[in-house]
Amino acid sequence: MYLIEEQESLDHFLSDIKNEECIGVDTEFARVKTYYPKLCLVQIATPSLIACIDCLSDIDLDGLWEIIFDEKIEKIMHSCSQDIEIFFLNKQDVPQNIFDTQIAAAFIGYSSQVGFKELLEKELNITIEKSQTRSDWSKRPLAEAQLEYAFDDVEDIIELSSSIKEKLIKLDRNEWVSEECENLIHKKTGLMDTSEIWKKTKGINKLRNNQRRLAILLSKWREEKAAEKDLPRKWLIDDGEIISIAKNEDLSVETLMKSISSNRLKKDEIKDLHHFLQNTEETDFSLNQDNRRRKIKEEDLKAVSGYLESRSIELGINKDILGSKKDMIKFISERSGKLNEGWRKKLISEDLKTLLD
Repeated sequence: MYLIEEQESLDHFLSDIKNEECIGVDTEFARVKTYYPKLCLVQIATPSLIACIDCLSDIDLDGLWEIIFDEKIEKIMHSCSQDIEIFFLNKQDVPQNIFDTQIAAAFIGYSSQVGFKELLEKELNITIEKSQTRSDWSKRPLAEAQLEYAFDDVEDIIELSSSIKEKLIKLDRNEWVSEECENLIHKKTGLMDTSEIWKKTKGINKLRNNQRRLAILLSKWREEKAAEKDLPRKWLIDDGEIISIAKNEDLSVETLMKSISSNRLKKDEIKDLHHFLQNTEETDFSLNQDNRRRKIKEEDLKAVSGYLESRSIELGINKDILGSKKDMIKFISERSGKLNEGWRKKLISEDLKTLLD
């Protein structure tokens, strides 16, 4: 186990691991005061080597990216959607050949949100500390406790994946997990695609259509301004202020200035916001996103939900692995979506069609 802060050490380490079939990967980043996450550490483990690479030191990371983006090397990670977002923001691409232990564990009976600590304890009888979860990874030098935490996050992940894979083979669910991990790679989340980030604005779905349109525009402007300033979006305008402004028919500059408490927006920027709200035409924001929900029969939703519940018990997995409420609605209304694709199509699609017909 060692911390890499110099180019020579990094080059030697990458040379040692370039022919590995699989590696454990994790990242630590700072995001409290910025819009964009700042990559601080990348932890890499092989069956015989572990290193933490200090991404804030004066080193060239191109060789590291070559390893991580090498399709021949399997990357073992846990709950890796944020790590994938980091890679995308740094390289405008997503690594292939990822095995996510959180996703995989859900197919052998764990919760879909099972933590790494719990998995290690139950699968390998290994206990680790998670006291540095909210640590500031941008501070230097790194504390001993931080380094220990960072090493712990990858030290046993390859062995953990082997334990999970053995159980998946016995249950004949390897293909299911491969498909789910592949879907994860192609799913644009977080800052990879901000076109629908407005849906995370608390309270926006309770607004009437004209109010929601305004709230969406406010959220869109806030997102672009937060990215420009590299500040957390809620530091500029919080969700409550967006909802309040959207409900107010008076959209004058003066009203906007009174409604927005942040001192991080200048008067000229609020004038720009006013102009944006007054002059932006309505686009396809899916304002009537609940229409499909209203068209389906409650008894159909209840029947599909009941079927998924019984199948999940039979399979020994959580119901949400099979499909969410949104997935059920899409299947009922269109006979499409997740419930009619891949392993789910083979497993439950025909039963669901028969049930609904």
